[in-house]
Amino acid sequence: MRRSADAVNYANIGLMVGSCLAAYRFPFELFLFSYAVLGPLHYLTEISWLHDRGYFVKAEPARRVLQARQYWLALVVVTLVVMLYGLAAEKVFNQSLSPAFEIGLVYAVFIAASLLVFVKNRTVSVALIALTAFTLVIFSNSRYFGLVALLLVTIVHVFVFTAAFVLLGALKSRSRSGVLSLLVFLLCAVSFFVYVPGAFASTVGDYVRHSYGSFQTLNAELIKLFHLGTGTSLAEIYDSTAGLTVMRLIAFGYTYHYLNWFSKTSIIKWHEVSRSRAAVIVGGWLGSLAIYGYSYDMGFVALYFLSVLHVMLEFPLNHQTFAGIAKELYRFASPAGRGNQRAGAKALGAQP
Repeated sequence: MRRSADAVNYANIGLMVGSCLAAYRFPFELFLFSYAVLGPLHYLTEISWLHDRGYFVKAEPARRVLQARQYWLALVVVTLVVMLYGLAAEKVFNQSLSPAFEIGLVYAVFIAASLLVFVKNRTVSVALIALTAFTLVIFSNSRYFGLVALLLVTIVHVFVFTAAFVLLGALKSRSRSGVLSLLVFLLCAVSFFVYVPGAFASTVGDYVRHSYGSFQTLNAELIKLFHLGTGTSLAEIYDSTAGLTVMRLIAFGYTYHYLNWFSKTSIIKWHEVSRSRAAVIVGGWLGSLAIYGYSYDMGFVALYFLSVLHVMLEFPLNHQTFAGIAKELYRFASPAGRGNQRAGAKALGAQP
């Protein structure tokens, strides 16, 4: 079992390095490929996997938690509908709508997921929900109101939460290969800011610029967040070293996020997926490829709901992951935990 985990960790290190090198060479093209080809298959398979595991909400007591989970899923659906309406208004009808309401709903889904995982008292939950709603209204006019939500469903999802999953796996297994994989992951990300070459090839073409148009806001905000520039012009996003630095980070984060998911065969357990569901997943993926092949803009709009849906449905797992990290760190630091660790090490050493 330990050797199998080590093999997966070393394979993931290879995927990290490969994603990093590809991000250096073709940052925009790599992202567009990963988002269109790997992304939809990731959404479909992870949503299926989360559904089979009750979205990682513990059923204790079963009836109350089941009811709360249904309310939360209803909130997810409402949020998704509002976001799709906003996207359609912008892309199809050329209308500019205030995103404050849909942003507030994203926060509500995220916070409600934490209450679903950690708070079992109904009165406390209602009070916290009311406090959350009041806080969101107060800060709805702040620039950071939209910025934090944007980062949460994009770079935080693919980078921070992925790093958390890797860290939790390393802590649980107490494996050096797991720690090494986390270090390589972080070093790859840092490398984009340390080694900053210019473009390796010709400037970004018109097709890539047009296809990437829906994602430009993320680049502009990251350029400003890392104090690399003003993030106010297309030239800065596509042609500057600051723009390349940020794009390499984004391309690496998304590509490895998808590859990391597909590498976890022991967790996903592909062989346990029913034939009918597998057919739906494969059919949906092939259909998405066809749409993206016809028009990248159309593919983005058509698959937008799956992208957002899988992010929101993962929130309870994200909360449980950070709780698991805290628990493992406590065990590691406590005298009893260190004693168990030494006993486990001796037992492993005694094995042939």
